[in-house]
Amino acid sequence: MKYPLLPYSQLVFDMLKTNPDVYYTRFGLRVDKRKVDVARLRYAVETALRNHPALSMRVDEEGMQEYEPLADIMHGQYHSVDFCDEGENVHIDVAYNRILGDSKSELMVFEDVCRAYRNLPLLQDLYLDYLQRTEEEKRSYRYNADREWLEHEFGAVTYPVHPKTDEPLNTNCIPVEGTLPEDYSVMQKGIESLKRERLIPLTALFSIASAMAIMEYNGTDEAALTWAYEGREKPEEQRVYGSLHRDVPFRLRKSQIDNHESAIRLARKQYRVGIAHSTYPFTLIHPHTDIWNYALNVIVRPTVNDMKEKVPFPFQTIPSADEPVPAYALLDMEIMEQTDSLHLRYRYSATHYKPESIRRFAALVRKYVEWLID
Repeated sequence: MKYPLLPYSQLVFDMLKTNPDVYYTRFGLRVDKRKVDVARLRYAVETALRNHPALSMRVDEEGMQEYEPLADIMHGQYHSVDFCDEGENVHIDVAYNRILGDSKSELMVFEDVCRAYRNLPLLQDLYLDYLQRTEEEKRSYRYNADREWLEHEFGAVTYPVHPKTDEPLNTNCIPVEGTLPEDYSVMQKGIESLKRERLIPLTALFSIASAMAIMEYNGTDEAALTWAYEGREKPEEQRVYGSLHRDVPFRLRKSQIDNHESAIRLARKQYRVGIAHSTYPFTLIHPHTDIWNYALNVIVRPTVNDMKEKVPFPFQTIPSADEPVPAYALLDMEIMEQTDSLHLRYRYSATHYKPESIRRFAALVRKYVEWLID
């Protein structure tokens, strides 16, 4: 049976038509053959990949996907894994496209490789069931009601959705990515206390701080952005590899905030209301993408660093070639939380923003986070 691509996958599919290399991630791993059972590792990788139907979906020219089990699961339409012998070491080359799945999906495969290497059972991925439910949902009353609500609330955009750029958005070039790391570890205890005592998720906290920063940066009384909602609320969705994530709109008016308590209440409410209406992927559907593709996007990135001691085989990550990285987003704020650290990374189009502009905006975000936890 054929299914339409999920909303974010459809966006990537459309981009691939004109740029076949868009949204590919490539990296290498090196394992020492004296410390790792290579045959067992290869089996674990193959087992993990076969556990996720999205990696065996065939996408046709119309953007419809159909499950076709692969004879060679290591090489699919949008992914490849190659083991290369290098004497004492084995080099593993990995490439995959964002059309396949979101950042949560990447971590799932890594966890499954670790479990398969230990000969532990893998939890079933119900991706095909998810696609079926998604199609049924499109015919539901809720889907249409959410569409109407979102279009009413966010359809007429007269406010900024990102910090003002230094170069026009229509600059004719291939944008190059820039990055700015920010260490929030000194604030981690205060942020954790705020999360626990005020029941405010990390995403909501940084969304409202960022919206306030956009207003100050642009000199406006209103601003909006998006935040990445990974979904997977239902038990049967927990192990689904796929592009389930949706960018949920978040809007703020200066008149709504009297003090940091009212700001926290508003952030919590916006977060919950956003999830409640996320059945309809508003920001990922044309013509709304003309605006919301350029919105600041707040993302909590899963990390494998806290799992290192649980990984049953030692490995080294091979840095990618030192080449310019294309910017697929105007400005993303990635939040990486670990047991003893909290870091942000701004990934931005260096074609549109000067480094000093991003540093200025990052300083405003930090100012408002400090204000919120005070």
